Amino acid sequence: MGWFFTKAALLTFGAAYAVLPYVCQGAVEHHQWLSATQMIDGLALGETTPEPLIMVVTFAGFVAGWTKTLFGPDQLFLAGATAAIVVTYFTFLPSFLFILARGPLVESTHGNLKYTAPLTGITAAVVGAILNLGAFFAWPVFCPKASQAV
Repeated sequence: MGWFFTKAALLTFGAAYAVLPYVCQGAVEHHQWLSATQMIDGLALGETTPEPLIMVVTFAGFVAGWTKTLFGPDQLFLAGATAAIVVTYFTFLPSFLFILARGPLVESTHGNLKYTAPLTGITAAVVGAILNLGAFFAWPVFCPKASQAV
């Protein structure tokens, strides 16, 4: 789990909505830590706070730890809490390391077209990722029978 969420954090360009499609696909489809309904619940919970990424990844970690009974059936809360802490820690770790290591370099590139032009492309990719996230969540909401058949 730690490695998955570290990779998710490394893919974050822009806001939380840029990484949520990756988290959703990985947690729901690839690793099957959560169901699509549980992930939608996590996103709804995340929208109640100013920064949804933290709530969503912490929720995903807790549910994954709980449902996969990491420490056995008698320790569900401990498994969920531990997974939530691990996921939250590894989500923030790359950002902290990047800021400490590369912050001064990034500051020195302001106004240089060679560096600002690629960021414009990254911004466009973030918009595409947000649209992908919208489609990912809209499909099971608007077409629940079709989602169950897949």
